[in-house]
Amino acid sequence: MIATNLYSQVDSEGRQFRMLEEISDQRKDKTAYSRDDGYVVSHNGNKTLRQTTQGWQLSFQWKYGTLDWIALKDLKASNPIELAEYAVGNQLVEESAFCWWVEDALRTRNRIISKVESRYW
Repeated sequence: MIATNLYSQVDSEGRQFRMLEEISDQRKDKTAYSRDDGYVVSHNGNKTLRQTTQGWQLSFQWKYGTLDWIALKDLKASNPIELAEYAVGNQLVEESAFCWWVEDALRTRNRIISKVESRYW
């Protein structure tokens, strides 16, 4: 998914283009899980992260100027790298909706970029 996202932002000649201008704000409603409720205890007593993005929306500004509030799950599917960078920059990594996937997304991005760089040289 991350490789597809990176590849979709570049044309056939290597020039980058983006439909997303920026992610400018975030909000969560009463259905979002708090940091304390971010864990689930399994049947054998292990405590694991709750993997949900429920209740979060982000303000998404398009290149042509309009502003939309989009659910976190949709942005995570379409623009995972930009969203992960936004979460790190705005100290959202500790929130239960972000902590279970942001680190992996950035690590995967770095791994893909390093492999492309090594192939280039």
